[in-house]
Amino acid sequence: MKQGELRTTLATAMLLGLVFSGLASAQASRAQVRGLVTDSSGGAVPDATVTLGNVNTGVNTIRKTSSTGLYIFDLVNPGNYTVSVKAAGFPEFLQPAFQVQSGGDVTINAVLNVGELQQTVTVNETAGAIEFNSANNDLTIDTKMANDTPRLDRNPFKLTLIEPQAVNTRGEVQPYNSWSANSVDLGGGTNLKNELALDGIPLGIGQKVAYVPNTDAVQESIVSINGVDAENGHSAGGTIDVTTKSGTNEWHGSAFYLGRYPWLSAKSDRTQNVLASTRQNMYGGTFGNPIIKNKLFNFFSLEEWRVNTPGTFNHTVPTTAEKGGDFSHSLNADGSLRTIYDPFSTRVNGSAVTRAPFSGNIIPGSRFDPSAAALMNEYWEPNKPGN
Repeated sequence: MKQGELRTTLATAMLLGLVFSGLASAQASRAQVRGLVTDSSGGAVPDATVTLGNVNTGVNTIRKTSSTGLYIFDLVNPGNYTVSVKAAGFPEFLQPAFQVQSGGDVTINAVLNVGELQQTVTVNETAGAIEFNSANNDLTIDTKMANDTPRLDRNPFKLTLIEPQAVNTRGEVQPYNSWSANSVDLGGGTNLKNELALDGIPLGIGQKVAYVPNTDAVQESIVSINGVDAENGHSAGGTIDVTTKSGTNEWHGSAFYLGRYPWLSAKSDRTQNVLASTRQNMYGGTFGNPIIKNKLFNFFSLEEWRVNTPGTFNHTVPTTAEKGGDFSHSLNADGSLRTIYDPFSTRVNGSAVTRAPFSGNIIPGSRFDPSAAALMNEYWEPNKPGN
C-alpha cells in the first residue's frame, strides 16, 4: 500500500494592488456613479465640482457637471465612497459613505439649496443603485457573503451556486480543478460554456479556468444569467466575474486554517468501526498595506492545500537496474528478452527501417538526459517481484 500525497499550492503575490489613482482596467468588474445636480427650483446647475472619494484608500476623483447638470464617474472600483458637490453661490452638498458594488450603477442626485456658503448639507438617505445601461440579470455576492458562505472546495467561482437558477454539474472538492469553475448551468444548458473573469479580465482557456484566486482575497463576485451586453459576448452561457480585494490606507490581513483528521471525523463504516483515513489541510491568509498613503497600495494572498488519501493501486515501475539503463534481465510477457534498440542506429532502406540493439541490452549512461535521470530517481522502488 502506498500513501499518495496530492499537494496543490497557490501562492500568489497579488500586487493587485499597486493600485494608482485613475488606474483603469476592464469595464465588466467596475461600476459607475452618476447623478444630476439641480437647485431647489429644479434647474440644472452646470460646472459644479463633484468629488468622488474612496473611503478606504483616500483617493479622490473630480468631475464637472455638464450644461444640463449631469455628471458621471466611470470605471469605479468596488468599495465605500462619498460624494460632495460644490457650486458658486450654494452650500456644499455631501452624501456620506455608501457602497459601490462590482458592475453597479449608483445614482446620487444632489439638490443645492440657497444658504450660507460655510454650511454643508449632509444627505443621510441611502444612495440609489439603478442599472441604466445593462440588460443583464445579475446577482452580486458581496464580501461578507463570499467570506461567510462555507465551501469545502474554497473555489470562489462556485459561489455562483447561491444563484437560484445555477446548477452544479461537477462535484470535485478541489479548489484548483481547472474544469470545476465552469461546471455550472446558469439558466440551463450553459455547462462549460460560461465566461469566467477575474477583475474583468477573461480567465478561460477553452472550457477550463487558468487561475482560481484564494477565497479570502475575493471582494465580490457577479453572476450574470443573461449576459446579452456586448461586453459579455465571448461565450454561449452566463458570466462569472470575481473581483479581488486591494490594499488600503489601513494595514489589514486575515489568516485561516481548515483541517480534517480521522479522529475528528465521523465513522465511514460503522459495521467495522472504521474511520475515514483522508487528511486535509488548507491554510493561508491575506495581507494589505499602504506603500504611499492615498496613492499606492499592496495586497498579498497565499493559500496552500494538502491532502493525504491512502489507497492501493498496481503500477509498473522501473527496477533499480532499469533506472541505470540495464535491461539485460527485463523480460516480455512470453519470457523473451525485452530488447532495447539504439534510436541513433536507425537505417532506412526503401520501405525497410532497421535499428541495432544496445550492446548487452544496456543503455550507456552517456545517453541519459540529466533532467530525465533526476526524474527517474523520484520513482518509487518496486515492492512486489512482478511477473
